Amino acid sequence: MSTVGRCRSGLQGPMGVGSGSTTPTMFKAALRHLRRQQQQRLTRCRAGSEDEPPGTPSTSTSRPAADPASPNGGDSPEGSGMGEQKIAGSERGDLQIPKAGREVIEKLRYSVFGYDTLWVTSVDNYQESGVVFKGNLRAKDPAAGYAKMKDKLRAELGDDWQIFLLEDKDEKPTAVVLPSTAREGQISRFTEIWLAVSFGILTTVTTLNSAGVPLLQFLIDPFRTAISLKDITDALPLAGAFWFTLGAHEWGHRWAAGRQGVSLYLPLIVPAGFGFLGSFGGLTRFRGFVRDRTALLDVAASGPAVGTAASLGLVLAGLGLSSAGLGDVTVDSAAFADSWSIGLMVQAALGDALANPEVRVSSLLVAGWAGLVVNALNCLPAGELDGGRMALALFGRRHADVTRLRGSSTADGTTKQGGSRSLGYTALGVLTIAALAITSFNSTLAFYWILFLLALQRGPALPCQQEVAPPEDQGQRRLAYALMALPLLVLPPLPVDLILAWRDMGTPTLF
Repeated sequence: MSTVGRCRSGLQGPMGVGSGSTTPTMFKAALRHLRRQQQQRLTRCRAGSEDEPPGTPSTSTSRPAADPASPNGGDSPEGSGMGEQKIAGSERGDLQIPKAGREVIEKLRYSVFGYDTLWVTSVDNYQESGVVFKGNLRAKDPAAGYAKMKDKLRAELGDDWQIFLLEDKDEKPTAVVLPSTAREGQISRFTEIWLAVSFGILTTVTTLNSAGVPLLQFLIDPFRTAISLKDITDALPLAGAFWFTLGAHEWGHRWAAGRQGVSLYLPLIVPAGFGFLGSFGGLTRFRGFVRDRTALLDVAASGPAVGTAASLGLVLAGLGLSSAGLGDVTVDSAAFADSWSIGLMVQAALGDALANPEVRVSSLLVAGWAGLVVNALNCLPAGELDGGRMALALFGRRHADVTRLRGSSTADGTTKQGGSRSLGYTALGVLTIAALAITSFNSTLAFYWILFLLALQRGPALPCQQEVAPPEDQGQRRLAYALMALPLLVLPPLPVDLILAWRDMGTPTLF
């Protein structure tokens, strides 16, 4: 007999009495009290809280699950009874929670999910080892609702399973239950260290080479390339200042990660060697899943925020030293036109000195400029760059191709594994890649940067444990917006030809 059936059988009272109309007056009050108690018991039975062993499914499955947000209350406790429903997919025998099946799914539905968190309407497999629950998010605060579901799942299944609250491509809330051992791309501590050291050595070589030490030529042809100690000592101020900007960027990430309780791998400082740019910056990977979009935004934005501040400080200090005649490196004057903002600042500080083919400036100016370029490139809203992570935290994953995260559904309702491994960029990231592709015809840096993105950003970013609630700190959001605008301030060149043409228009000549 079902839960509701057993409860209804207790409503008739002693000797089948259903009304007090033929009962002596002295028993009417007692019967009314009894009926109130039995009605309360029925309500608790419908909610699954009394006279029902945990996990026992109802035998009545004639009606499909309904939306509790419907005007009639749907299948909420105030409606027609929770135990009379069937969750789509709950009878499948291949669901991947231990001993999964309808009994366990019903148990999780009533003990982990519910009308105050996520109202489950369907269940399916998720990739190779998980189960996905779809339904309607009933919690007013998604973060609080997720915390409640996480605690309840730990109480039911222990620490062997973890839960994620995500949005699918239709912006519908989805709870995914995965084994706690599910991690993507984890590496050992030994591999982490030797990779970081190897990348650091290569970047040291390219940085010194960009500062004037011909190390790359020496490695190619050591018998015809001479390197003196003076070459290295002369290059140290520029190389050291540039490494200071890289270190400030990485420290910003780790400072925010410690504040948010996020664990990071050692950074991989990527070598470059283009002009004065000795590195593309660091690759910072999360050691596990990030808690939510607020933590993701904080960690992603803090690195370029600190790095940009350090780089701008070097630029200002370098401009002051250069204008005072304390330059220690020689730069082609035309090179400053590669950045319109740097070009205008150098023009304001040095003035007529830029009329010469070459100009002596401080190495701090060059290092700070290189640091601004690296931070601006990392703020591009694409892939798993800092800018891509900020875009994900600000706008969510709704514009991304989440086929790889969700799997692809087949006609019979099962989940096909190994779906499309598309780049998974947001729409903003696609526009960024397109802009880089267009500018790569005239910019070597843009060409190599797009190759770098396509080589390393091979899939969508790992999900946060709770991705539904957006960041609420307005200061943090404004900082992220400002950083995402940094590439527009640093990377576009100064339109020298256009400026000269405008000046010629202002001074007409006679034929």
